[in-house]
Amino acid sequence: MTVSDILSSSYLLLTNQNTLSNTFEGIYQTDLLSAAIKSAKPNQGLVTLISHVNTVALAMMIDLSLIIIAENRLISKEMIDKANEEGICILQTALKSFEVVIDLYQRGFL
Repeated sequence: MTVSDILSSSYLLLTNQNTLSNTFEGIYQTDLLSAAIKSAKPNQGLVTLISHVNTVALAMMIDLSLIIIAENRLISKEMIDKANEEGICILQTALKSFEVVIDLYQRGFL
């Protein structure tokens, strides 16, 4: 599925419009980047509270196409710029991490 498939009023696109065409297969949710290194699979999306440029570096390393930052955490211009440079989509939401997973499940994406 593509990022544009899951976009709703609950999610704000922070990266370039072209990242909406990124595809992903499933979601991995964690606030420990080391856990994502060990367990996330290529082409998944990551749901996390960690709004740091290192999250983009992790996405690059694992080949993740989507990062969803929960709880409206502040996201730096540096993080957005790096994600745009690498073609990684960043969505921001007021939902808590577990609520994102529930939302995507209830809408039939997981």
